[in-house]
Amino acid sequence: MEVQWPLLVFSVLLGITSGSFIFLAIGELTGKFKEVRFTGALIALVCLAIGGCVSVLHMGHPERALHLLGNLGSGLSKELFAVAVMGIVAIVYLVLARKDYPGASKVFGVIGGVVGIVLSPIAGASYLIAARPAWDSIALPLMYLGAGLALGFTLMAALVLLKGKASEEGGFALKLALAGVVIMAVTTVAYVIWIAIAPYQDPSRSIERLISGDLALMFWAGVVVVGIVVPVALTVLACIKATKGEGGSGIANPKSLSTYLFISFACTAVGAVVIRMIMYAVGTSVEQLIYK
Repeated sequence: MEVQWPLLVFSVLLGITSGSFIFLAIGELTGKFKEVRFTGALIALVCLAIGGCVSVLHMGHPERALHLLGNLGSGLSKELFAVAVMGIVAIVYLVLARKDYPGASKVFGVIGGVVGIVLSPIAGASYLIAARPAWDSIALPLMYLGAGLALGFTLMAALVLLKGKASEEGGFALKLALAGVVIMAVTTVAYVIWIAIAPYQDPSRSIERLISGDLALMFWAGVVVVGIVVPVALTVLACIKATKGEGGSGIANPKSLSTYLFISFACTAVGAVVIRMIMYAVGTSVEQLIYK
């Protein structure tokens, strides 16, 4: 199956929005990250808006997006509803964060985090089609969620450190970033395992394409090395330097640590794009299920 670039870009941007708001929600519950609330919410909202605009291009005629309202039970309709709710919450939270209403900000921040938890999985769940075995598993929406957590957590943690927070708050942000990239690695591997064990095996959607076939370079370089190993290694390194200091001084430069996380974010984004390209490549159909 050809790569559906509008939907691919949409899902990655949606992941950034999702992970960013989950990070901010954790900050609201723990009383941390106040300095990045407005910037983080603005980034999340911009990603959501751009992603939404790009996604409707997939239909050829953007006005056809309105037809989704006639089938509220479909996966795309649920996705549209979740995006709309996230957009409203993001706008309200953005205003509250700017005006500094701590109580209301906490409420809407937590709501945004809850919506963020389901946002990426809903986008991934729209691909659960029995006729496309390499897609038909809970591992796919979980992979979307994992990528979103890594993208949002590393980006937001980098912003926290860029503000000069190398103390307890910065350390907590680094721990969240590490949790995000680890979850991303686990869920990505889980989806690759599903490709290997999915029913109705066929050469077009076999694990051999990833291990040693035509998708091997994309898989090993784009997903494994750039998308998993580098982000995890850089985030672990940032955590170590934050604990032990740099150059044996016992003191860590938060802006230096933020550089590690910005690079980790960029590499995670590359990996998220490549694994989705592979997802489309192995998303061939089983004809007997289509015409049954």
